[in-house]
Amino acid sequence: MVILADKFQQDTGNCYRVVGQRAYKGKPEANLAAGTTFTLQITEDSSEPVIDKKTGLPKDNNVFETFDVTVVGCEYPAPFQKGDYVSLDGFMDEASYYIDFNFVLRFRKIEKIAPPGAKKESDKT
Repeated sequence: MVILADKFQQDTGNCYRVVGQRAYKGKPEANLAAGTTFTLQITEDSSEPVIDKKTGLPKDNNVFETFDVTVVGCEYPAPFQKGDYVSLDGFMDEASYYIDFNFVLRFRKIEKIAPPGAKKESDKT
């Protein structure tokens, strides 16, 4: 299965809230360094409606859904607090996959961003 990370990031505005984090031991045999696995919450979604696996009914969007992503090489604990807004970069296609209805997503970089709708310092009066 091909994971369309660019489309996912575009549909979600590449803006997520941190829910939690835990250490990732890495997989030296697969050439993956240790890092941090984050549970992130989707804050916006402009994708086409999807069908709920359990009910068979269409969902209007994935806002407030959570997902896990591992940032390889990211120190643990990472300098993010619960509720911080972050974006992801450097999708690792070769190390990401889909198994048992779950995505295993790996990225090279995560960074803190301003909350959606926040005024920039230059916009404040």
